[in-house]
Amino acid sequence: MSKKVALYWHNGRSLGHTSRSATIGEAVLSLMPGCSVIGITGASKGFELIPPGMDILKIPSYLAFDEEGSIRTSPVLNIPKGDLRNMRRNLITTFIQDFGPNALIVDYYPLGKNNELLPAIVNSPETKKILGLRGVLNSATETNEEFFNSQMIDFIQEHFSAILAYIDPQVFCLENYYQIPNTLLDMMSYTGYVTRSSAVKSITKQDARVAVGIDNNARVIVISFGGGQGTEPIWQALINGLLQISERFDFAYLSVGPYLETEAYERIRNQTVPYQHWVWTRLIENLPIWMKASDLFIGAGGYNSLAEIIATNCNALIIPRQLNELEQQLHSECLAQLNILRTTSSQDITQNKILTHLLEKCLDEPYPNSHLQLASDGAQQTASIIQTIVRG
Repeated sequence: MSKKVALYWHNGRSLGHTSRSATIGEAVLSLMPGCSVIGITGASKGFELIPPGMDILKIPSYLAFDEEGSIRTSPVLNIPKGDLRNMRRNLITTFIQDFGPNALIVDYYPLGKNNELLPAIVNSPETKKILGLRGVLNSATETNEEFFNSQMIDFIQEHFSAILAYIDPQVFCLENYYQIPNTLLDMMSYTGYVTRSSAVKSITKQDARVAVGIDNNARVIVISFGGGQGTEPIWQALINGLLQISERFDFAYLSVGPYLETEAYERIRNQTVPYQHWVWTRLIENLPIWMKASDLFIGAGGYNSLAEIIATNCNALIIPRQLNELEQQLHSECLAQLNILRTTSSQDITQNKILTHLLEKCLDEPYPNSHLQLASDGAQQTASIIQTIVRG
């Protein structure tokens, strides 16, 4: 009988978890023909990233807002939060019982969001559980309290078969930053970065330009902020910065993300309409190829953006935008120290003179300025580990 694999990821506030899980699903389908692969998520956007042959169990969503001092969540449905939690947990538990996957890959939260995976994990002993961690999680204090407390350690040891760190240890070693006991380290493997860019790695910048229809001599800037929720102030600053250096580039392709608020989308779109060579869109299809084709890529510091930068070897400026977590800042700084990319703060880019100078420098002195080879075949490595585990 064909194997069955389920991947769980929580909503998040952007597309990173969805993109990573979809990419892993595609790699599993490629390595294990005939395998049944399904995602379990409350994400409400980004399903165009799901590969053919992979299905989705869509559970009711909550919306998350990164605000000063806290992360606020609210159900999409007009129901109490407690009812939403119970509904999600019951749907997941029933589905895992009926589907009976050979493997369940859990992204980020061992217990699921608000412990919604707990009954499904405990009541499916025949299913092999694999915990996937993006590498940089959060600050050391918060991560040790949330992920590596004694209760969580015991739970992972009892119920999980493996822990996969989706990062290259040359960039970040979890055991050097977090307090991880040897019992969990023995379960951990570094896979390298999970990226959609495996087909892009071997092509040249000129090949990428042919693929997307860009003239080889054009000067091109590509900007993307993943899901895009709450990014209007950053877009306003970048538009002002682009206007200051308008003679330095020919085309700008601006991908704002499906989670950018509708009113904000319209305000910024109206600002860009007068500029004939600026393209304003929700999502750029085949973004990795556009990154490869660009003279400068500008993005947030989410895992997915950083992984694609590494895979495409593009000249990049990263603007971490998390208000309550340190993951994007820590990860971006690690890569900046290796001369893979440049990074700046969202506070600094609101100062026009600083931003103008930085954009000019990025164009004049392109990165990466490093010969370090980082692993970006994490999807394929993850699929191989899953195959080994389900074969027993």
